Amino acid sequence: MRDGGYEETAFRLATPRLVLRPPGPEDRDVLDALAANPAIALNLCATIPADAGHRLVIAERRTARLVGAAAHGDTGLGSGLEVSLWIGEPYWERGYATEAAHALIDQAFSDAAVDALWCANRVANTRARRVIEKCGFQFRGSGMVRLPGRGASPIERFALDRRTWSSLKTWAMGRDTGGAGDAARETAA
Repeated sequence: MRDGGYEETAFRLATPRLVLRPPGPEDRDVLDALAANPAIALNLCATIPADAGHRLVIAERRTARLVGAAAHGDTGLGSGLEVSLWIGEPYWERGYATEAAHALIDQAFSDAAVDALWCANRVANTRARRVIEKCGFQFRGSGMVRLPGRGASPIERFALDRRTWSSLKTWAMGRDTGGAGDAARETAA
């Protein structure tokens, strides 16, 4: 187990309740169905190019049921690393988005060369913004992103530097993070 209670094996991450792993051909139909939901499709805005980084599916550890997807890699904006994820609407309000985000963030910062992470959020997606803020990301600005087949969309950009991440990890060590408090009310990105 790594710090934070998850295991890591070549971009396969396991948290107490989730597994983030590379997608297989058998995952396509389920992911397509989850992503086609307007609550998800309208809010996707990651700027990680398809050929840069690692694509992962997010599955429940106990049942192996797919609940969402994630990506981690170079941004399409020219600098830095970006993390992105989404959770299918049937699985919202279970704390999965924050749990998966923490695993991605911890994995990214395990690389000593990474000093900062970025993420993007559609301006109207308040659920995702809440998860982003709970993970320690700080607002860095707004802009527009061109999305294939959808034109330009307004986004917010957030950053998390290594120093802030390290402080947050230290603070969390003194708390019980396995309780049902905030996680039970949490929503998906």
